[in-house]
Amino acid sequence: MIAVQMDPAGVKDFMNRLLREDILDSFEVRGVEMTIGTRISIDGNLVTQSEDENQEKPQGYTTWEALRPLLFAIIKTGAKPKQIKIIFSYKADGAKEIHPNAAALFLNMVYENDIVNFTTATAQKEFSLEKSLDDSWDEWVRVLFNEKNITVTDRE
Repeated sequence: MIAVQMDPAGVKDFMNRLLREDILDSFEVRGVEMTIGTRISIDGNLVTQSEDENQEKPQGYTTWEALRPLLFAIIKTGAKPKQIKIIFSYKADGAKEIHPNAAALFLNMVYENDIVNFTTATAQKEFSLEKSLDDSWDEWVRVLFNEKNITVTDRE
């Protein structure tokens, strides 16, 4: 797991890019919590109605690309958010390319007090004490940050 923080001088630019550009569009979103005078919670589960009209069937997760315009509209029309938490997950077919034991790969983002923190997490298909899954995901995220010009430093 990595825990990194963005330089406060780059937060405004990053948040603008996050909401307007495709820098994290390759991710799915498990959930969003935002405080903007009131708490807004978005569950990233996609659902469809089953044949029995009273039941919903999970169909995976929405993408950041699909949610980004909605969050941008909410933020644009209201006050500056006090807090935003987003649980990103890398698409399932991409996860197995990063490591064969990857069931899910997470990138958690928290914006609060004009600071952005990221942490990574993994879920394994089969239990293992060895850490190559975590190491592979952490390295992949660091490369992504570098490619997308997202400057972060390790948190103490």
